[in-house]
Amino acid sequence: MTGQEIYELASSFLYEKDNEDADSKTFAVGFLNVLLQESLPYENSVRRQEGREALARAPYLTRLDEEIDYCDQITRAALPYGLASWYFQEALDNFQAENYRSKYLAGLSDARRHISGEIEDVYGR
Repeated sequence: MTGQEIYELASSFLYEKDNEDADSKTFAVGFLNVLLQESLPYENSVRRQEGREALARAPYLTRLDEEIDYCDQITRAALPYGLASWYFQEALDNFQAENYRSKYLAGLSDARRHISGEIEDVYGR
């Protein structure tokens, strides 16, 4: 998914369409960069489970049209909620900001939970 697609999903929670709020679009790249950094450990857990190389650092967006190479569970089910939480915080709606932040964190947790495979015994029992 692109940053633009995530921005559009997040905007839909506020019943807004693309470009209806210039300020929210202006700050979307910065907010997404924070969310990408926060979600990096979750993305890396999915990558390791799939046998792919973990990312050394989170992607850093400079434009909304850039592709984000994270799993769908994170890009489609977590990041839009995280971005929406920033918008509700800016709108001084603390209840909805916390509501969407919780949905974001649950989406990240679900990404880690949905990976399949055996559990590694790190204690050697």
